[in-house]
Formats: sequence, structure tokens, C-alpha cells
Amino acid sequence: MAEQASDLIQHRTISRPRNRFNVSKILLTLFFILLTIGFLFPLYWMVISSLRPDGRIFVDAFELFPSILSLDSYNNLFAQEPFGRWIINSIVQTAGFAITALILCTTGGYALAKFKFRGRNLLFVLILVSQMIPFHLLIVSLFLMVIQLGLVETYFGAIIPIAASPIGIFFVRQYMLSIDDEMLNAARVDGANEYQIFFSVVLPNARPAIATLFILFSLEYWNNLLWPLIVFRQAENMPLAVGISRLINQYRQSYDLVMAGSTLATIPIIILFLFLRRQVMEGLAATGTGLK
Repeated sequence: MAEQASDLIQHRTISRPRNRFNVSKILLTLFFILLTIGFLFPLYWMVISSLRPDGRIFVDAFELFPSILSLDSYNNLFAQEPFGRWIINSIVQTAGFAITALILCTTGGYALAKFKFRGRNLLFVLILVSQMIPFHLLIVSLFLMVIQLGLVETYFGAIIPIAASPIGIFFVRQYMLSIDDEMLNAARVDGANEYQIFFSVVLPNARPAIATLFILFSLEYWNNLLWPLIVFRQAENMPLAVGISRLINQYRQSYDLVMAGSTLATIPIIILFLFLRRQVMEGLAATGTGLK
């Protein structure tokens, strides 16, 4: 009897923590499910609203599963607006901005991380301090510069003034510090110059950082509204964010076109994000390094 009682007590003491662990795991799972629904619901409502008939967006706003679906919003969007041109503009401008920003950030971050020169730390601090200046304070001076250079209504005027990213330089510099100096010195001993070292040794080892920054820069410009709105005036030169914003003003409230345009605008960036996310994981596995 004593042995049975001790076994029963031991069984209860073991089962209680397991039960508590199972309950906490279920509650945590439910929390993340609700959090996921909260993030995905606005996207779902946007897609459903773009498929509602004209004039029924707010009338049937609480109807989560509409009985009538229509593609009139998409047809009107391409018929009434240069939406195809907006997509091309966004893709070209986003790619140009991401590539230009990557060139500036990788070269600047590498120089600050691996080259020793007088005033290096001071220069790095000044670059970080420039990030604290609100962009709205620079708009007037940047726009005057763009006018003097004749870059209004051009892709260069929309990309070059905002391509330098202090956060990107900081990110690349911190990653470059993890690259072993002995590997670079070995390349120098073998006769490689600094350009060959940068392109053949440094960049292959920095693929995870480059892929991550490419995603961030692409998202940044794809959703950028303020600066392209200042640079462009003609509708055929505008990117998606600016073009979609034109659909609602004091004289026009085309919410059906806005929902359709916003739905189409999310597709390319989601595909790019998913594609480069896989590339980042492959780069991390190939190099055996990680970002912490």
C-alpha cells in the first residue's frame, strides 16, 4: 500500500507540469492565431472589396463572404487610368533605387569597416547623426537641387537624392566587421587588388546582408509616397503609390479603383519578398554565418 501511494503521488506530480505546459502551449497557439487573423483581415477585406460591385463597398462592408463578385473595378482601373504604366514605373524605380542604395551602402560600409584612416570614427558618427534629421526638413533643399540639375519628372530625380541610407551603411559596416581580415590579407598576398578583393571575396561573403537590404530598400521605395509625389507631376511617370493616391481627392472618390489598385500593388512585392527570403536562407546556409 505504501508503495502504491508513493507511485500515485509521483504520477500526480509529473502529470501536473505536463498539463500546465499543454494549457500554456494551447493558449499561446490561440494567441498567435488571433494575431495572424488580425494582420491578415485588412488584406482580406481589401481583396473582397475590390471584387464587390460598384457602389457596394461600404454598403456591404460587414459582409465577409459576398454573394456577388465582380471584376468591374479592375476593368475600370485599366480603362480609366494608366495603371500598367504605373506598375512599370514602380518596378523600374524600385529596382534602380535598391541597386543604387546597395552600391552606396556596400562600398561605404566596407570602407568604414576594413580601411583605417584618420577621422573614420568621426565620419561614421556623422553618418549616424544624419539619420536623426527628419526627411521633411530636407525636402525643400532636395527639391531645389533637383530643379537646378534638371531632374524633375525623371527617374534619376526620384532615386538619387534619397539613395544614401545611413541605416544601410551601418548595417553593412556591422556585417563587414564579421569578415575575417586574414582572408582579405591572404587575397592581397596572392596579388589581388582592392577591387578584386571586394568583388571576389567580400561580396560573396556578404550575400545574406545584401539580400536583406535589397528587401528593405525595395519595400521602402515601393511604399514611398512623399518624395515621388514631389518629383512627378505627369500621371504617366508616377509610381503606384502616387498613382493610387490620385484616385481620391476632393473632386473624386473612387474607392473601388483604390481597392483594386492596392490589391494588385501588393502582389509583386509579396512575390519579391518570398523569393528573396529563400535567397537569404540559402546565403546563410552557404556561408555558415548569421546575422544577430
